[in-house]
Amino acid sequence: MITTSTEINLRLYMASAITPAGDLRYMIRNQPFDSATVIEFVEYLLECFKQKLLIVWDGASIHNSKAFKEYLDSKNKGELHLVMQPHYSPELNADEQVWNYLKQHKLKNTCNPNWAELKEKINCVMETLQQQPSIIQNFFHHPDLGYYD
Repeated sequence: MITTSTEINLRLYMASAITPAGDLRYMIRNQPFDSATVIEFVEYLLECFKQKLLIVWDGASIHNSKAFKEYLDSKNKGELHLVMQPHYSPELNADEQVWNYLKQHKLKNTCNPNWAELKEKINCVMETLQQQPSIIQNFFHHPDLGYYD
């Protein structure tokens, strides 16, 4: 979650997914993700990659909702596999490095007068990052991650 300085009550919400090959997909919303939008994001990922997906989830309650579980039950078991990471262990998810990259490098010390400008800036950074797969690949080699290919 990222907030602007002048619109404390307005927030942007973002979901992202990365691959060891350096692919990045994301979705930004003005409202919190709910079961329907999490399903929409997973469908978007399935459409983008057109192959079996292994998704590492954090412990957010939305990932355990009844609607999402029903969605998973409806999917072909071979096209989607979810792994729930232990609670409070962001270091086990390479995608957390996307957030770190945004907050600590690209958006650090920036001030945006409204959420529309912040959203535009985030889109710009994410689109640039999509064109730099080597940076995304390096997220999988973070010393705390423990990912091995």
